Amino acid sequence: MAVSESMTAGKEADTRERLIKAALRVFADRGIASATLREITEEAGANVAAVNYYFRSKEELTRTVLETCLRPINENRLRQLDELVARHGEGAIPLDDIIEALVRPMVVNSIDEYGGRSTVRLILQVRALPQPMTNTILANQFDRIHRTFLEALTRALPGLSRSEIGLRYDFARGAIMQILGDLDPAARDLPDLGIKHSGLDNESIVRLLVAFISAGFTAPALLPVRTE
Repeated sequence: MAVSESMTAGKEADTRERLIKAALRVFADRGIASATLREITEEAGANVAAVNYYFRSKEELTRTVLETCLRPINENRLRQLDELVARHGEGAIPLDDIIEALVRPMVVNSIDEYGGRSTVRLILQVRALPQPMTNTILANQFDRIHRTFLEALTRALPGLSRSEIGLRYDFARGAIMQILGDLDPAARDLPDLGIKHSGLDNESIVRLLVAFISAGFTAPALLPVRTE
């Protein structure tokens, strides 16, 4: 490849990357529906035509942004769980290890280049304001994760029904997103209530979340255990 062609390819890749990062920040701050392409291109230092050139539409840009920020998190979750399955074979995986595989990638990989958690804020926005397009994207990104972790949890928790495991798993997901949303620099501490999130490092957050979620899973069964 000629030098000029290489430089052009590099410039195009840089522009595309800047648009994705800018769209993530703007979507997380303003919501997907409220964000405009002009806001995104101004944030990226590009022109509106660049969005059409690289993504063809705001919908395709949205899809790319969500896939780009979620894929590394979920790939790491599956990799860590696969390693645990390989280590324990047919036996049940220790509960804390399963929970850590669920928690750690979201804690570590959701931090953006500015030290914020744009990915978490965007997921919270998408979940609070569901749309058919974003519902489909989230299903594509998360359904395999949910099935895989629920299977591991079912093996690790024979004293709970699948229905109760599913509910507690949903509670766990909510706890992860709530605390990480509160950890974003844009969020505020609640000092009057003795709640202070800022200053906690990733390892502390992982340990606290794993301990909290594991305790929830090991609490006495509240729903009858049925053969399902």
